[in-house]
Amino acid sequence: ARENARLERGLLPRPLLHGTGVDVVARYRPGRAQALLGGDFYDIVQSPDGTVHAVIGDVSGHGPDEAALGVALRIAWRTLVLSGVTGPEQIGRLEEILVAERARTEVFATLTSLILPPGAPCARMVRAGHPGLLLRTDDGDVRWVEVAGGPALGVVPGLARWPVQELPLPPGAALVLFTDGLFEGYVGRGRERLGEEGLLRLAKEAARLSPEPFVDGLIERAENLAEEQGGLADDVAVLHLRWHARQENENKGGDVSSG
Repeated sequence: ARENARLERGLLPRPLLHGTGVDVVARYRPGRAQALLGGDFYDIVQSPDGTVHAVIGDVSGHGPDEAALGVALRIAWRTLVLSGVTGPEQIGRLEEILVAERARTEVFATLTSLILPPGAPCARMVRAGHPGLLLRTDDGDVRWVEVAGGPALGVVPGLARWPVQELPLPPGAALVLFTDGLFEGYVGRGRERLGEEGLLRLAKEAARLSPEPFVDGLIERAENLAEEQGGLADDVAVLHLRWHARQENENKGGDVSSG
């Protein structure tokens, strides 16, 4: 058991941050008991020029096969980023890997990836069947955002198309990416799920919190609401990215932290 724990811990992502200008808070909670890894995955890489690349994804299913596939996709994504492969070509290659590595033909994966060069007013995003995300602004506003996308990886192998979409980011804005395990838990004693609207409501109630308390509070409140139904049964991954305002970068250079 200790060896398995060490192996799984070694496969968890370590954000690769070279520059300044972005704060990162990441949380990961597998749905399998006594496990450190699930089918969810995330990663973040910052190029020497300050460009931020990030991904979050979810392999269907909850077993060790899905966990292994999630790790394979994450490592492949990082390798493609470091090799300069981005956008639809990157997603297509990830689909090829999924199809080659999956244990069953019905297994698929959703993901959202983004690129933000330093000082850019928009993030370039690709979405493959994944849920939307939260956009936080300095004035305490939180909005649910969904960019246009294509189907999940592995649903129609070789036939899907994934457009690149631009998402405007106000100075000092933050993006919160997550997997659907965060909002698919049942609420109370009924069979109603928290859902996207419920998650947005929780986020708005915590809108004034700093990044780490915001992320931890969001997960904790979702778990508490699902407690009477046994808690959150699915894997949960959350990635909070906050870019410093342009004037902060010019004056201070910003700080980079990983939670």
